[in-house]
Amino acid sequence: MVNKIRCSTEQKYETDATTAGDEDKLNIFERKVLRKIYGPVYNPDTQVWERRSNEQIKQLYGKGNIVQFVKGTRLEWAGHVWRADNSIVKKVLVNNLNRKRPRGRPKQRWIDVVKRDIQELRPDWHGDLIHAYNREEWKNLIMAAKGLNGL
Repeated sequence: MVNKIRCSTEQKYETDATTAGDEDKLNIFERKVLRKIYGPVYNPDTQVWERRSNEQIKQLYGKGNIVQFVKGTRLEWAGHVWRADNSIVKKVLVNNLNRKRPRGRPKQRWIDVVKRDIQELRPDWHGDLIHAYNREEWKNLIMAAKGLNGL
């Protein structure tokens, strides 16, 4: 059940720019689903069924949260696009980077979110996608983003 949810969210957010509000909504949705799956816990002292806390759910599930998973898949896709030198997708991405942006607050672009994710995980890379050509380093970055290797 949880894997189906992760697959459907992965498809949307792997190619979309996410805001902090989107990430909060994803976390809330995941906890809601996990609470339904694991159910309440019986407290013998008060003889009442109680709702599981976020920490209990985190311990029971034992995996990183859905936001970490989405960041990892977004970085996977970014590396794939960046390494494909002659692809149309990369040409569109690079041309959109060089385009003049309108006045006012700039809209959050997908590439900006990717660079922010890289900067959070590896500050010494300065959000640079050139490291995607080194597949081993990029794979380690993705593992760290998904919470499989720790942040």
